[in-house]
Amino acid sequence: MRILDLTTIVAGPAATMVLADLGADVIKVERPGTGEDCRVMGPHRGAFGAYFTALNRGKRSVAIDVTKPLGCEAVLRLAATCDVVVENFRGGKAAALGLDEASIRCRKPDVIYASLSAYGPRGPDYTRPGYDALLQARTGIMSVTGTGDGSTPIRSGVSILDLGAGVWLALGVLAALLERQRSGQGQRVDASLFQTGVMLMSYHLLYRQFAGVNPKPQGSHHTAFAPYGAFEAANGAIMIGVSSDKAFVRLCEALEHPEWCEDPRFRANVDRVRNAGVLEQLISGVLRSHSVEHWSAVLDAHDVANDPVQNAEQVISDRQMAALGQLAEIELDGEGSALVPRLPIELSLTSPGIQGAPPALGEHTEEILREAGFTVEEIDCLFRDGAAVRPQIAPKKEKPACRQ
Repeated sequence: MRILDLTTIVAGPAATMVLADLGADVIKVERPGTGEDCRVMGPHRGAFGAYFTALNRGKRSVAIDVTKPLGCEAVLRLAATCDVVVENFRGGKAAALGLDEASIRCRKPDVIYASLSAYGPRGPDYTRPGYDALLQARTGIMSVTGTGDGSTPIRSGVSILDLGAGVWLALGVLAALLERQRSGQGQRVDASLFQTGVMLMSYHLLYRQFAGVNPKPQGSHHTAFAPYGAFEAANGAIMIGVSSDKAFVRLCEALEHPEWCEDPRFRANVDRVRNAGVLEQLISGVLRSHSVEHWSAVLDAHDVANDPVQNAEQVISDRQMAALGQLAEIELDGEGSALVPRLPIELSLTSPGIQGAPPALGEHTEEILREAGFTVEEIDCLFRDGAAVRPQIAPKKEKPACRQ
């Protein structure tokens, strides 16, 4: 499948990244000069930014100015050669540019037109600007994140709505492609950060309806289970999860306090949730006596779910990471190599794979225009007009190696 990628920043490129790793030919349209906004988001290694490298590996780049008539026409011609068009323009901008669904479907009637937005495809906030952190606030995620000690609300430390919405959009595209195989008809696919946030809040929205009160921030703990959360050991923090009464018995045995099982305050999960503060203090008092490594071994021996709280460096070298081969090494032209996460899915026959390094700005402009049927004269006309530009660096002779 060939995908025309008109997206920028994080959420849209995340969707097309998924499709690229699944084997699609993704053509990334970027503005001449600076490229898409994500290119300047640091930190950088040479010309490669961390965000851009993570989200745009294995794509091909064309530098076309869609605000110029010749540039817009070129993109419409490219769209006619593609199976899917993906955009994340602010509400109404695609139509203003002449790149809306109707304009593209005139050139390619069975196209899948996928749109990723902040607030959804309609409604009073359709045209508002929105970013991950803003939508975490709007959808209530920040109301249940943090410690609830009166400090400023805290957002998730990862872009859960950007990446989540990207995955939902990619899933919708796959469903639409399956339907097109069945019926021959293309359709529109929409996903948004707002709807993704509401979906992630499912439990908390039901908690409000069932309990009659709003859920409060729990830090690393849980409203439905206890003990459940991060506890300080002698040299760091360890996360422990107890989801049943039997698991609590095993925890008490591991910590050498079997009497806790008979304490009426802790006998059943509902009792432990009600008295979570007291129980957590007792557990913390024991765990501070030894290291995370000690307690992880002890808890594993008693079949109690636990994991150390790790930083990025520790995650990169995690033993399970190596066993799964979850990081792939890509060569960055002239800048060494970098490890990037593979898609978190495995298929026994058609395993996803990173197709190469992220492209230089406009690296494939001439190549892709020729593939779309543009003549040498038409390509030269685009360059003279400034509607397209040649790459900032010489095209690579071979696709960069990628070691899975």
